[in-house]
Amino acid sequence: MRTQKLGDSGDSPDWVGDAEAARAKRGHVLRELLDTERIYVSELCSILKGYKDEMLNPEMQPLIPINLYGKSDILFGNMEDIFRFHNDVFLRDLENCINTPELIGLCFVQRKDTFHRLYSLYCQNKPQSEELRRQVGDQNPFFKECQRRLHHKLPLGAYLLKPVQRITKYQLLLKDLLKCVEGSQGRRELQEAVDTMLTVLKCLNDSMHQVAITGFPGNLADLGKLLMQGPFSVWNDSKKGLRELRLKPAQRHIFLYEKMLLFTKRTGKDTDRATYHFKNALKMSQVGLTESVRGHKGDVRKFEVWLQGRQEVHTILAPSSEVKDLWVKEIKRVLLDQFEYLKGENIKQYSARIQKGASLNGIRIPPLSPTTQHRALRQTASWDIAGNGVTGSGGSISSSSSEGRPGGEPSREIGKRSLRIKSVDATLGDAPEEEEESWSSDYSASDEEEDQETFSESTEYTSSRFLVLADYNAMGGSEVSLREGDYVDLIKVGCAGWWYVRVSGTPYEGWAPAAYLERVLKKGSRSSPSVSSQESSSGLKHATS
Repeated sequence: MRTQKLGDSGDSPDWVGDAEAARAKRGHVLRELLDTERIYVSELCSILKGYKDEMLNPEMQPLIPINLYGKSDILFGNMEDIFRFHNDVFLRDLENCINTPELIGLCFVQRKDTFHRLYSLYCQNKPQSEELRRQVGDQNPFFKECQRRLHHKLPLGAYLLKPVQRITKYQLLLKDLLKCVEGSQGRRELQEAVDTMLTVLKCLNDSMHQVAITGFPGNLADLGKLLMQGPFSVWNDSKKGLRELRLKPAQRHIFLYEKMLLFTKRTGKDTDRATYHFKNALKMSQVGLTESVRGHKGDVRKFEVWLQGRQEVHTILAPSSEVKDLWVKEIKRVLLDQFEYLKGENIKQYSARIQKGASLNGIRIPPLSPTTQHRALRQTASWDIAGNGVTGSGGSISSSSSEGRPGGEPSREIGKRSLRIKSVDATLGDAPEEEEESWSSDYSASDEEEDQETFSESTEYTSSRFLVLADYNAMGGSEVSLREGDYVDLIKVGCAGWWYVRVSGTPYEGWAPAAYLERVLKKGSRSSPSVSSQESSSGLKHATS
């Protein structure tokens, strides 16, 4: 009896069918990436020629609103630079390696800095662009005539949102591509590309908040790279203040820079007009960190930052334990980097500066005694040393205090280098164990309830009906296709100009671009939805999930 070999039968094993399906899916995603890139470049070109260039056309001068004269750079930002990059560089990159997934990934990784630079500028200018467009109105004769000549069904505002929507779309396409690559071929490069574009989105989101900071007495550019930002509840404790006054937290939006921690107060309820008024700042070179707040009312979401000797303590409540862990990790990394810099001669120079005294925003920091200097440095970090040098090659960070252990014996990890970021330390002499327990346990339970409204990540809206202005073909499982003339019901407002809608009279629902929709106020009356720059680019979150 002849042994049946693979290929003798018309039936193929399951893995062959799966591989073919994966290849087909991969080809579809690659074509979608390339086709949508060409469409994006074409749309940018049409806007620049059909609107921006027409602002210099003598025939169109009578139609241009007075408020718009000489302000094309504000209205369009650096869209022309974005167009040149995509048309001359990135589109060609994709065309040259469209059949090789690992090379596709490298296209994004190698262009990371360019994406960040170009789109940061565009997003930071977006609020000014939106405000100018509101002043002149979408219905002004110049915009309407340009729209008519271009045969566009959508107004200019929808096209000014295209760069924001495109930059959020890349990581979704890359994730789809990652799902259908065979084995390990190209997976590492694609995963790196996904991580790269997610990092770009985070930086864009942070930069959108940064431009809304007001009242800071210095130059934000001098603070180094913006690492993180977000809303928190904060209790401030100073040895000059009264403990009973710290019952309720202040709501603060905190910005973590390489050189400074900024506390701001958000003002303005509208997402697109929110500003962050400067309240306080801590130099990272003078900050200590406590990872966990002790006491029977300690919350896993709480951590502390403080100045030398705990003269000033800020207890911070994060919206979740995950957010807290991310912030603690990043702050420890900054402290570690600074300790590396301050080692050796740098530490001596640092101590000399402290001895002479320093000031922050006009508040003088008094000189420290030699003993206090030594303690201040030890509060930030200490090195486990064996012999004449640091032992081991690996590095680790710990928040535990060796001096605070029973017996007072410091731990010695042989074969491992350890930087210890100090929590409350018994060697300070001014914060005994009993005091620390009572210090961290006098917050009222009502504070926790008050915080619940502060950290909602999305806003639910009562369903509103909208008219679809033009056809839209869904480009992913989470989106919904639209047809001109249909009606949809709004379920949720996302970000980057995306709304979650249900097509009226059908079970179909999903994310759709808000610029394709027009609100139906009442019979015979329609109104365009207000798609704000902060709604459209603050967060950039929904598209990253």
